[in-house]
Amino acid sequence: MLWRDGTQAWPPGAQLGGHMEKDYLDLARRRFSVRRFDQRPVEDEKLDKVLEAGRIAPSACNFQPIVVYVVQSPESLARLRQATRMAFDAPVVLAVCCDLSRVYHNRHETLYEDYTTREMDASIACDQMMMEATDLGLGTLWARGYDTRAVAEALGTPDGVVPVCLLDLGYPAEGVEPSHHHGDRRPLDQMVVRI
Repeated sequence: MLWRDGTQAWPPGAQLGGHMEKDYLDLARRRFSVRRFDQRPVEDEKLDKVLEAGRIAPSACNFQPIVVYVVQSPESLARLRQATRMAFDAPVVLAVCCDLSRVYHNRHETLYEDYTTREMDASIACDQMMMEATDLGLGTLWARGYDTRAVAEALGTPDGVVPVCLLDLGYPAEGVEPSHHHGDRRPLDQMVVRI
């Protein structure tokens, strides 16, 4: 199977459910929020792989409304840091935005007026980029709590393109480790309700 751009969607002979070379759960356990970054630049090859993970992320009805702003010039980072304290000192910030003209919006006359999938679509893309970054040895921080209008202005997004997630990206600074409570997780039987 090929993607529209001609690239291979599945490795030849691959099937769902087969053994993966790397265990996803190990990768997920290895990921943690990085709040101090080394200032060495992220190589273009690694950045492109992270962005590719976002590009191939699923979206509602495959409308693909995601637009990712790669913020890495000193001037752009300074503007973004004036709009949010959540950009920390990462050498790259991926601003995951949603183009509202492409987003799923009450397409089938659902019961939910004004329902869109922008948060869901952006979150899926952000998560896939975060996990690819972890696999490449990069650190990330999914930033929260910012003024959407101020961030949009700092990015220079056109009308109808709304910032949804900020993903700080770079190499973790020396000595950075997960917080002491990172591994604390409720047992499965406290999280899951089987009905």
